[in-house]
Amino acid sequence: MKYFIRSVKYFFYFSFWTTVIVLVLVATGLASGNINEIFEGGWNAIWKIAIFFAIVAAVYPKLGFITRDMEIDRNLPDIRDEVIRYMEGRGYALESESPETMSFRFRRITGRLMKMNEDRLVITRTGNTCTMEGLRKDVMRVSSGLSYHISQL
Repeated sequence: MKYFIRSVKYFFYFSFWTTVIVLVLVATGLASGNINEIFEGGWNAIWKIAIFFAIVAAVYPKLGFITRDMEIDRNLPDIRDEVIRYMEGRGYALESESPETMSFRFRRITGRLMKMNEDRLVITRTGNTCTMEGLRKDVMRVSSGLSYHISQL
């Protein structure tokens, strides 16, 4: 269900920003207000664009979100304070936690809006490793840094 909701969010996100760009072009006089002149094919082009957005929105959540193992050989409760300090330094705040899981959200509202409220990073202790789940770019950046930071302690 989470995958479907993300896909719908991305479809509306793409549609919203395309509409904003077209409206800015019309408002500044760089494009006429007639849909048949803005897009070759008029309303038929709108449906083609919507289908393209739907395809991209259906695929992107699968490519944009990952779970990555981190090289941390300590228990989360033992390194809790260091993890929180590191994440706060990267702009994240602790949202919730349990003995095996810590969930972080982006602190600034602008960051959350730009990421369509999909800014959550979840660190989970599973067996001998920790995993981080979230947006691919954020997980790659933060998990590498956190692993290095914890290994230096």
